[in-house]
Amino acid sequence: MSFLTIPSQEGLFKTIKTGKSGEDADSRSPMDAEDNQNDDDDDDDDDTEDVRFIPRCSPVPRKRGASIFDETAEYMRIHLALSAGKRVSFADTTGGDLVDVKEFVAFDSDDEDSIAKWDEEEAKYRKPELEPIYHVLPEFHAPTGNALLQAVRTNKVEVEQMSPAENDPLAFTGVIRVLNISFHKAVYVRSTMDNWATYFDHPAEYVPGSHDGETDKFSFKLSFAPPYTTHGSRIEFVVRYETSDGDYWANNSSMNYVVTLSIKPSSKNNFHRQF
Repeated sequence: MSFLTIPSQEGLFKTIKTGKSGEDADSRSPMDAEDNQNDDDDDDDDDTEDVRFIPRCSPVPRKRGASIFDETAEYMRIHLALSAGKRVSFADTTGGDLVDVKEFVAFDSDDEDSIAKWDEEEAKYRKPELEPIYHVLPEFHAPTGNALLQAVRTNKVEVEQMSPAENDPLAFTGVIRVLNISFHKAVYVRSTMDNWATYFDHPAEYVPGSHDGETDKFSFKLSFAPPYTTHGSRIEFVVRYETSDGDYWANNSSMNYVVTLSIKPSSKNNFHRQF
């Protein structure tokens, strides 16, 4: 890379003519005079010219650009100068607290009164929320009186009655009467809510003081449970009576005992059960 710019040669030099000066003649030695005597004689016949070239202008120098090293040094100098002015300090170094706690005291305002009035007015036009009414409907008829006693004597076990469960709108209770053919006995209610894909055996409890010399009573409770709490859900069950003489079943004449859940909307904020 050239750091000097040389102008074009056209018009660069100026030619001038000069004669021989006496000063040049005096500076020559005697031997040079003898050697050049003949030449001087010949030159005397011709016109003597001394040609010189004088440049019209000197080459123009250009300033050299900053190198990458110079630019890096300048950047580091500025960066260090800016960084030197930054300082980090904490409040506790100067005797202050690191945490500033502010407490706010609640007070009554007109806005709260306005909100209360707005809620009161909105309640006048708000539609009441509909709460569901649950109806647990048995799809069988339990025998009573002499028909019940005859069924117990024949089948050794029979469902006697059903009633709503207290404080549980999705549940119901039932009473089972069994023939007293063995002192050691147990009663189980086998139920399903998915059409016998799965089932559970629920032990029935003996009803104290129910022995009448020929029969005994046992009670049970069944309930609908998620996801089987929608309209039309079904609980299907049968009764197994275990004795020392063998097991006996009650299944509603091979049709099983079925209870269906019925749901209806209501504006009341309570649940209803109906058989």
